[in-house]
Amino acid sequence: MRAVLKIKNEKERGTVLLTTLLIMAVMAAVSVAIMDDIRFAVKRVINVGDYAQADWYVKGAEDFAASYIAQTLGPMPDTAKNESFKAPQIYAFPFDGGGMNLNVRDGSHCFSLGSLINADGTPNSVGSRQFSSLLIAAGWPNNDAANLSAVLADWIDIDTQRGQNGAEDGDYLRRNPPHRTANAALASVMELRALEGMTEELYQSIRPFLCARPAGEMTKFNIDTASPLDALVLSSLLGGPDYVQTAIQLITERPPEGYGSLEKIESAPAMSGFDSPDRAFEQIVFVPNKLWVEAKVNYRHAERLVVFEFDVLDNRAANLTYRGWGSENLRPRIKDPNELPQ
Repeated sequence: MRAVLKIKNEKERGTVLLTTLLIMAVMAAVSVAIMDDIRFAVKRVINVGDYAQADWYVKGAEDFAASYIAQTLGPMPDTAKNESFKAPQIYAFPFDGGGMNLNVRDGSHCFSLGSLINADGTPNSVGSRQFSSLLIAAGWPNNDAANLSAVLADWIDIDTQRGQNGAEDGDYLRRNPPHRTANAALASVMELRALEGMTEELYQSIRPFLCARPAGEMTKFNIDTASPLDALVLSSLLGGPDYVQTAIQLITERPPEGYGSLEKIESAPAMSGFDSPDRAFEQIVFVPNKLWVEAKVNYRHAERLVVFEFDVLDNRAANLTYRGWGSENLRPRIKDPNELPQ
């Protein structure tokens, strides 16, 4: 009897030991899971804090740009402004945990996509013609340029009537997923990707020349800070792709002090024999009217890329007209002169 009891007690002790070990293993697994959750929660809180601080530095970049326009750029004479922005101005601001870099340049050397419609949302034939001219100068076939201009005009105009070679709601509702046209000026150049017939290759071929502007805002090109790489935009104002070489010559032969007036442009050697019926001299300006600011902020593990566009016609205040986040909002530039049409 005693032997039986002894065996029974030993079995019970073994059961208790196994149960204890199992409980300890479960508790250890739970502890590891809890520690992982705590570790990731701490990292998440740190990251949130870093990005929140980076956002404050972005706000500081915007305030700096506004202050620079009002206090430094505003009092400058026009010739000094032009001299300052013949090349981008780079500002670097190191701080504890990271740094901020600002690239500030004349924002007038791009085609205003808002010019394809008037302020009331109706089509603008002048803007559409200039847009088609820019596309042709960039290497697009004439028919493709005319089609895209019509498609874009239908996308942003106020009505839902399909224009010739255009595309309206009926074309986009057949897509998967279906959607409608914006019937408003583009909020961003990236919106061009939604257009009927647009491909990534075509988009990238024209992205450096374009900017999103409000409805009815015509392109205003500052010739006195332009480089030859900006000649395609200028040619669209001179009358079309036939005047690319005229635009390049106007820029490369610009007097050191700049043109400063239409009279000097008209008397320039490049304009000898110039007789374009579609010229838009009133869209050529001689002082920066837009300021384009690209800000890159690095703070610990956080990074922010933000772009701002300011209207600087009023020297007394900086009017922020565009704010975009991410590298897609950066305005690329042609770096190789050989990419220009010959």
